[in-house]
Amino acid sequence: MKMLTPIKLGPIELRNRVVSTAHAAYTDFWQAGNTGERYMAYQERRSEGGTGLIILTAMHVHHSSQIPGHYVYEAEDIAKKYQQMSTRVHRHGAKIIQQLFHFGVQQKSDPRDDWTPLWGFSGTTSLAGEVSHKMSDAEIEEVIDAFARTAKIVVDNGLDGVELHGTHGYLIQQSFTPRANRRDDRWGEHLYFVKTLAQRVRDAIGPDKAMGFRISVDDFIKPEDGGVGIDRLAEIANEVTGTGLFDYLNHSEGSGGVDYARAIGSYRHTFGEWLPLTRNLRDAIGARVPVVGVGKIPTPDLAERALQAGDCDLVGMTRAQIADPDLVKKLWHGIGHRIRTCTGSNQGCYDRARYPITCFHNPEVGEENRFKKLDVPIEGPKRVLVVGGGPAGIKAAEIAARRGHDVTLVEAGSRLGGRLNLVAPMGDAANLLTSVNWIEQELSLLPVRILLQTLADEAFVRDFKPDAIIMATGAVSTSDLGAESDGSIPVISSDAAAQGLFNEVKFDLTGTRALMVDVRANYETALVMESLAKRGSKVTVATPYLHFGVNIGASHQYEYLQSLPGLGIDVLPTTVVARVQDGEAHLRHAFSGAISPQGFDFIVAGSSPTPRDELWEVFARYAPTKLAGDVVAPRSALEAYREGDRAGRTV
Repeated sequence: MKMLTPIKLGPIELRNRVVSTAHAAYTDFWQAGNTGERYMAYQERRSEGGTGLIILTAMHVHHSSQIPGHYVYEAEDIAKKYQQMSTRVHRHGAKIIQQLFHFGVQQKSDPRDDWTPLWGFSGTTSLAGEVSHKMSDAEIEEVIDAFARTAKIVVDNGLDGVELHGTHGYLIQQSFTPRANRRDDRWGEHLYFVKTLAQRVRDAIGPDKAMGFRISVDDFIKPEDGGVGIDRLAEIANEVTGTGLFDYLNHSEGSGGVDYARAIGSYRHTFGEWLPLTRNLRDAIGARVPVVGVGKIPTPDLAERALQAGDCDLVGMTRAQIADPDLVKKLWHGIGHRIRTCTGSNQGCYDRARYPITCFHNPEVGEENRFKKLDVPIEGPKRVLVVGGGPAGIKAAEIAARRGHDVTLVEAGSRLGGRLNLVAPMGDAANLLTSVNWIEQELSLLPVRILLQTLADEAFVRDFKPDAIIMATGAVSTSDLGAESDGSIPVISSDAAAQGLFNEVKFDLTGTRALMVDVRANYETALVMESLAKRGSKVTVATPYLHFGVNIGASHQYEYLQSLPGLGIDVLPTTVVARVQDGEAHLRHAFSGAISPQGFDFIVAGSSPTPRDELWEVFARYAPTKLAGDVVAPRSALEAYREGDRAGRTV
């Protein structure tokens, strides 16, 4: 495979062409006084798994670049952490590069310790509505010096190079974007800032370290609106790499803000969405330096095709290696079919970018050290009974079996996956079921006995005589509206709505009027609402919150807000159901108290499911019993997979 062959980036050689590109993860690494251990363990794990190049999360070079959850480093503190990080990554064979950036005119300055305003080239207003400070000549020089000084700290403490972050609408991209840089001095000249910065940084790191440049292949802003556009960005890439200062070219898309939802596409986006523009970029620079292809490349087959076709020279498989850090190692060992493929959910990674990230179905992410502590030999195999075959149950069974226990998994239904199976007919969201498929495959390779259509009641447990029980019986959705109703409008649960069932009978949704009472405002209720609309129902969503989907991550929220008008969905924020009477739902505005009676054919209760924990105390009389998943507290499959993993590791 070409992706497993070495490649040189200027003065350094990578063992393969697989890259973990910069992404927001554990940014407290740069906080003075923080040990940075979580981030170091996370990146070491990816090096251990075989990746060729790790590019660290973008690093703020100057105090005027601070944002919430990000920190401006202190030199002595970060030097020690870099020495540890480089040692730990290098000992497994990967190379490591630090991405450098300045936020420029983005977001707001509120969280800054010294209340420094946003710094920009022309005093423009950020997308968050804050007017920026127009940098003086001396201040621009100060920022450039900060880049160079930071780059030197990076390479002096063991890293293999730096990458200048010229995308996502940050300061470097702003320097060559007409609407962000309207100066008439030298800093307004074409690429003067970029070339000056590049030379200064190259001088600081010397010829023996690698330097890359990251650019947008499309800034999503029309040139007539002050943007750059695809063709001009390709020309800029050619000019920048033509300086001879850079050893590789990386890319992303957009200008920050809502553009992230397109750049880091969820399961709604096609695989390799941006590879045609990657090819355009590579052609524009005449392939003078290696180009990293990015943009939802979750499978080795797609990565290999892109390399063989000449679309790119390296492949960014960042989320793919979050889902499975052993992706490259499995390819080396000829077991690529066992790679745990990224589902594209974005729920654990991008949508948690301001929190410690995780993964929808890889609970190890961010817990690498804790997992090592839990991976101790068992004193002796136990007879473990796992009750429930949803995400928590199948994960618990997998992990307990890997540890050497004798595991039996009992599921009352006819298939594994639990309530997650409800996404099967929901189009793109069905990709979430690849997480179930992967564990099913692993269970088939492990000594796990699976009993489907089997009820685990007290008699079953008494006869089974387990040494330990993991209870993952899940939850059941309800039709409780939390409001008085005379029964004149049928009320169904969200699970019934997802299946198009009323009293267990399938019904035609075409032309129906549905009210979705959404008190959870999360991924689950949003998927049900979307499913109803796509099957022909005219949906109105009543939610008590200020806007739609307050508990949905940024990428999905943006996609929903874009699609709601086209789906014909009306959203009534700050609205609750007062009562259902005489064929009408009486909707009350939470602040004004105004009542609006409206007619609907049926109502969906988007309320919290009820845990199925009625046998907990019964089971506990026969063996030590752990709970995992929705039976603990109904949330999502992400939490269920994590809890199932913990139960399996600690039984």
